[in-house]
Amino acid sequence: MGMRCDASRNRLTPEDWKRRKEAALGRLREHFDEGRVDPDIFSLLDALNSLPFAYTTSSCSGRIQLYEAELPGEKFSLRSLGKWHSSVDEEEILSAMRGENVWLALLPPIIHIRTCSLRASLAMLRILRESGFKRAGILHLSRAGGFIEAMGTERLEMPLRLRGRELLDPEAIKLIVDAANSMLLRAKERIHRLEVRLRHEASRGLDNLCGERAT
Repeated sequence: MGMRCDASRNRLTPEDWKRRKEAALGRLREHFDEGRVDPDIFSLLDALNSLPFAYTTSSCSGRIQLYEAELPGEKFSLRSLGKWHSSVDEEEILSAMRGENVWLALLPPIIHIRTCSLRASLAMLRILRESGFKRAGILHLSRAGGFIEAMGTERLEMPLRLRGRELLDPEAIKLIVDAANSMLLRAKERIHRLEVRLRHEASRGLDNLCGERAT
């Protein structure tokens, strides 16, 4: 992950940090009430947001997705056929298949975290990596703090139908769906390990990491 530095921004005061965090948590509560928050990650977000030196932005615990597109990554032409944040049955996949080109994907957990300082960013990276999130890095660092992205390693993406032609029989699809379910379960276990670690760290009183800002 590349990191962008911006030393031109003014330092955040403690009051600025508090206002930004309160605003972010307010949006999270609104999104939760509207059903827009992945329920499997809400407990982890609560653990992260209980830390005085961090708060979360858009995050997901991982999901299985069925979509229609000629090729993966075509964000604007992609048509979602189904999303599941927990295990799915192959019959659900088969019944949801629509269109000429159908892909099945297992997407990993992704967590976005704002931190108040360089020290806080480094502490958070240590916790993430020791909890199994090896793909974690500081995307942006400034006098106002850091922005961290952490992703799981679980990922699967393959076509089930191309140009109207079925590429796999139902038994093969079942094997693939079973593999995707197993990978999703592993991702959820990683989320749980991180939550346990965060609550342990919070109990140690890590409350002074905002004192030294990024430079």
